[in-house]
Amino acid sequence: MTWNTLFTLDGHGPYILGAYGVTAALMALEVWTLWRRARKRADPRPSDAGPRHR
Repeated sequence: MTWNTLFTLDGHGPYILGAYGVTAALMALEVWTLWRRARKRADPRPSDAGPRHR
């Protein structure tokens, strides 16, 4: 299968491109989530830095 066949707009091309787009978006979401979690774990100060009132 050639790149031209895979990415042509005849037939099922838009579905393939859509699937690639969704896959890329999910990968970006996972990277962002992992980056946020790593930043939160590396932060030396607690997230609620004020005194606790009970």
